[in-house]
Amino acid sequence: MAATGSSRQHGDRSSRYRAAIAAPVACGACLVAGAAYVATTDPGDSNGFIPCPYYTLTGLWCPGCGLTRAAHHVLRGDLVQALRYNAFIVVVMVTIAAAWAMWLWRAVMMRPPGRLTAFIAQPKVAGTAIAAMVMFAVIRNLPGLDMLRG
Repeated sequence: MAATGSSRQHGDRSSRYRAAIAAPVACGACLVAGAAYVATTDPGDSNGFIPCPYYTLTGLWCPGCGLTRAAHHVLRGDLVQALRYNAFIVVVMVTIAAAWAMWLWRAVMMRPPGRLTAFIAQPKVAGTAIAAMVMFAVIRNLPGLDMLRG
């Protein structure tokens, strides 16, 4: 009887482990596929890329305008050109990579969210990030600052 219970317990742990890592692994595969598409397809040619709806409706640059073109250049090794399209590209890519790596690590270790996750989820942190993006959007739309528009 003890062997059956031990075997069942091991099977339950194994299935919980597979379930825990399934989402971050699937998300990582989607990130890699998306990065491969952006790296091999020039967003400037509009081949399958949707234009920014905010820019289309208002004629103003949003904080995300140029991120796809910037990601294209980062993935091709041209950081200077990427920064010309959107200065936030490095922050965005590092944040995405760090969040995914932290998610995967927590899933592999089967641990609940840690202090860093709790810190990021605080309203002050989110509010500061939103304020920085709004300020960037306002500044990049000021006359004479064409270098911030991609």
